[in-house]
Amino acid sequence: MNNPLQIKKLLVGSQYSRLVFQARNLMALETLLQELLPEPLRAHCRLLAIREDTLVLAADSPVWAARLRFHAPQLVKQLSISQTVKLRTVRIRVRPPERVIPEQRRKTMPKRSKNSTAALQQLAQTVSDAGLKTALLRLANRQYSR
Repeated sequence: MNNPLQIKKLLVGSQYSRLVFQARNLMALETLLQELLPEPLRAHCRLLAIREDTLVLAADSPVWAARLRFHAPQLVKQLSISQTVKLRTVRIRVRPPERVIPEQRRKTMPKRSKNSTAALQQLAQTVSDAGLKTALLRLANRQYSR
């Protein structure tokens, strides 16, 4: 019989468990960062990574990046006081927020006139190739009003 393994047992000691641990730490640090930032910056700043002793942040635009640079020394102090991470510098990158592209709707085809339908049927009668004749007749009979 096939015995399923628990995910917890698969993850223990693997590289995936380290990734999950790092992701949880980054999420906790992101939450703390949002609490430390003043209100207008919160919506325009997000945590990207921690590399050695550098905190890497993203800002929506150059304007928000400039504002964030003024708060960088204070962030380093506050994070070292809370003893979450040991930082020396903060790097700020400008990264616009990801836009969600709406799903494109299928374009509705305009109704074909009776003249064009008749022209397709007439053309199909003059074609000697049976496959092409069938395709033209199907095209002539297709309704485009969806």
